[in-house]
Amino acid sequence: MENVKAIVKQVIKIWRLYKTQQKMLTVTMGQEIPFSLRKLLSQDYMVCSLFKKEMANFYDALKCHMRDACILDSDSKPITIDNRHGNFDLALAEIIAVHQKIIAEYDVLLELAENSDLNTSPLKQHRKQMAFMIDEIEAQSNGAPAGEETMLL
Repeated sequence: MENVKAIVKQVIKIWRLYKTQQKMLTVTMGQEIPFSLRKLLSQDYMVCSLFKKEMANFYDALKCHMRDACILDSDSKPITIDNRHGNFDLALAEIIAVHQKIIAEYDVLLELAENSDLNTSPLKQHRKQMAFMIDEIEAQSNGAPAGEETMLL
């Protein structure tokens, strides 16, 4: 595989995006939000956790060793979501934006791995699940009834 270095860099980018997404989801779920939205975001968090682990395994399969020093994002910015008034449009838009970035990075990764002997079916499934989560979050945020029961941590 001639482009293994580019593939590894792409896997690391996706891993970092999942880590960012987990932080954003944690902050958002720490607020007072409708139960149905909390349930959906919890599911999204679990999916991100699983896919982050699978990306680490994919990284290992490329004969690399997952080390914190190798994957730490020195360019990462602190995530701040200020929703004291219960307006989650911004937070949900940011969560959706990260999902869209993840999908775009998967597209690049799939293109890099196209003519290789790598099994790309899990990557395609990850990409499909991210698109599904975008649709679910958008539907939930647009269709959540007003005054729905909320659940606090």
